[in-house]
Amino acid sequence: MDGHLQLMFRVSTWYLLLCATTEWIISVSATATSHPPRADISACKLAANNDVYLSAGFGYELNCAPSTGTLNAFMIFVDFADEPAIETPQSLHDFFLPAAAEWYATSSYGALTLDVTADTSRFYRMPAAASSYGWARGLSYETHQKYIQDALDAYNATIPPTDVLYVVPTANAASISFSPTFMGDVQTRAGVYVAKKSVTFGLDAYKTWKYLVLNHETGHTMCLPDYYPFNGSATGLFIGGWDLMGLISGPSPDYFAWDKWRLGWLSDEQINCVAESGSTTHTLTPLEEAGGSKAVVIKHNGTNVLVAELRSASDLDSASCSTGVLLYTVSTTTATGEGPVRVLDATPGSSGCAGDKLNDAVLSLAGTSEYTVSGWGIKVTVLSESSDGTEIKVDVS
Repeated sequence: MDGHLQLMFRVSTWYLLLCATTEWIISVSATATSHPPRADISACKLAANNDVYLSAGFGYELNCAPSTGTLNAFMIFVDFADEPAIETPQSLHDFFLPAAAEWYATSSYGALTLDVTADTSRFYRMPAAASSYGWARGLSYETHQKYIQDALDAYNATIPPTDVLYVVPTANAASISFSPTFMGDVQTRAGVYVAKKSVTFGLDAYKTWKYLVLNHETGHTMCLPDYYPFNGSATGLFIGGWDLMGLISGPSPDYFAWDKWRLGWLSDEQINCVAESGSTTHTLTPLEEAGGSKAVVIKHNGTNVLVAELRSASDLDSASCSTGVLLYTVSTTTATGEGPVRVLDATPGSSGCAGDKLNDAVLSLAGTSEYTVSGWGIKVTVLSESSDGTEIKVDVS
């Protein structure tokens, strides 16, 4: 081939390549612009309603314990004349720690360190009998405060100001039947400030919930609500076993992505926000693993969102009996114990698994692959599943 022909061939080849490339760019551009752009992340950060107790929005104010960095706690051990200790303080310390601290390190992807200082030298004898404290569900603020201040009187030593005071009774104290969180400032009777909050443990920790009760109750100190119903219905009514703030012994107890975002464990870059009508696609990586996109938040209005996250049978959720894309709604105007978070059942025809109908509520290609949220004009469809994550499509009308 002579030089002129070679030049013509190269120019023609270059021109065809340019046309093909230009056509591809135009095609991609047209495809991209056919979908609405991702919304500004602030559109999905629903503000907490501070008139709603433990509102599930951002910025709730109740002197909350820190959720990132180090949460400092002090632990004391008490017993009673009518129900004396039958074990050592060290054995009860080891019942909770370091397992509870390791749980937070895993769930927070290393963002939160629980640092507990414990006086394991002895049990401190409470000034009143265990049976006299009137321990029952619906424990009043005043009754709970009296118990904590009696414990501080019994301890009778200076506790440097801390984030959370843990009061651990002997396992022999059957009268102290459950483990509530005191949400007010903790002070001695003399008015000396001790902590932002206090968790007082009870028999339910030793008999039922084990060390995870510490993680559940400490969640309250960080101002997380209860996701189980207060009206006496089944514990899994609203969310099944999908979060520790609901059923502590559930098969998938890791905190919801929505709360991990609120707590500062997930960055804005790990959340996809959808706030306009149209169709968008997103790739989710398992919530239990660090890194990657963890949730799609679809804004319904100023107080409600739909969240889609991918749950796997790994790490804190290793006992999960079903895996896939979990859908739930969040309401910032619904109080703790009334269902501020509600899991949507994508498999309503099944009887569930691991003891609850909602425990297999997820979307997956192996089962139900799409779900339409009634009255919200939102449909979520699973498009593909791979080791790199699960791709979903969100249609908003």
